[in-house]
Amino acid sequence: MLRLLKKGTLFIAGEFVWLIYSAIIFLIVPVVVRCKKNGKLPPLPSVLCVMHVGNFDPLFVVRATRRYRTKAVYQVDGPYPFLRFLYWSFWRFRVSQDPSIKESLNKKTISDAVAYLQRKKTIMVYPEGYWNWERRLYAGVAVIAHRANVPIIPVGIENGDIFDPELDYLPPLKAARRVIREYSRRKWVRIHFGTPVVPNLHLEERDDINRIMTMIETEFNDFYRRFYNKNGPIWSPEQQGVRTVSQNN
Repeated sequence: MLRLLKKGTLFIAGEFVWLIYSAIIFLIVPVVVRCKKNGKLPPLPSVLCVMHVGNFDPLFVVRATRRYRTKAVYQVDGPYPFLRFLYWSFWRFRVSQDPSIKESLNKKTISDAVAYLQRKKTIMVYPEGYWNWERRLYAGVAVIAHRANVPIIPVGIENGDIFDPELDYLPPLKAARRVIREYSRRKWVRIHFGTPVVPNLHLEERDDINRIMTMIETEFNDFYRRFYNKNGPIWSPEQQGVRTVSQNN
């Protein structure tokens, strides 16, 4: 009984935080920066495969789609417990690079994300992971899409504030103020919805994942070259992305 009470209290608190999050996207984001969009809105269900420019990316994508219930796969392993609750309230699907919980947590998250998509929902996934400056791609987005048999929509962000690793060493509120000032200066961002990448269930999962990730690599390279004049992240089957897939089979 006590466990159910705690679970219910957590859910209610999370929904309250989500309402605040939605109000920020609806009322405050347009005051700071104008969110434009290019391309057709993603179908339902679908996986939004978003290039990871900075920490405010999810707000801009949700604002562009007007789908305020859109969840996301997110990573938070830092020393701020309250952030874990906030991010769970916003996005629900946590993954981790912490070796002590990575395998079990990520496997459960993939399973939960697949079940969520099968209810005709949308999920944002950031295949560059949290450390986007490493310029690599992780396979989770392809695993989820293949198992749920839903299309992936590559999403580019134009005129974004490229994430500065130094922000990780600032208190969260100070880092947020810094990013808000930068977007106020930029005045606009544009969200680009690319060509859908459709899973091929006639292929073995590993082969389809490699095919999907190769296509995402091409799309992201195009986004980065057009919007930021730099090379995009690299997909390599030998990287951690494929090792994670084998662990979750």
